[in-house]
Amino acid sequence: MKSLSDLMRHFMQLGYVTDDIDAAASYLESRLGTVQCVRHYRSSLGVGPATQAADTAAPEGSHVIVDGAVAAEWVIDVALVNAGATNIEIIRPVSGSIDLYRSRLRSDAPATFHHAGFRVDDFDEATAMVARSGRRWAQYGVSGGIRFGYLDLTAELGHYIEVMELDDTSVNMFTKLEAASNSVH
Repeated sequence: MKSLSDLMRHFMQLGYVTDDIDAAASYLESRLGTVQCVRHYRSSLGVGPATQAADTAAPEGSHVIVDGAVAAEWVIDVALVNAGATNIEIIRPVSGSIDLYRSRLRSDAPATFHHAGFRVDDFDEATAMVARSGRRWAQYGVSGGIRFGYLDLTAELGHYIEVMELDDTSVNMFTKLEAASNSVH
């Protein structure tokens, strides 16, 4: 990777935030005509009461580091659906270190654009590119087989970008969402 734009070569996702996950998912299904959204309630990447500094070894397994600190509590609701190859993710911030999502909410809309998501082959290489650019991840971590990071480009572009390295199980999950979307057309 030679520049930040290399992080954005493999588009895969539009990310939205909402204060009502069911209303937002229903909007996508009924008004935009998507297939049924897959909903996950109270998804947690918090590590519990014991936290540690991000400059020490990150916890094993699923976790998230927000503003340089391991999150003790980090809970969101998520709805996922595809429109062809494009994944649409809706996030409802629930509790903990989730201001990255909460700060973008609009109460007058079913959902608000939050981030564009891109796949990378090597998250460590992406992290090195972010550091060479003089930036850092606003939030990063591991969720199952997905290593992810959010780069804050809200001042420049009006949104975050999320970069994801997917394992085979995660690729399979997104492939199934795409297949479900394509089965109705």
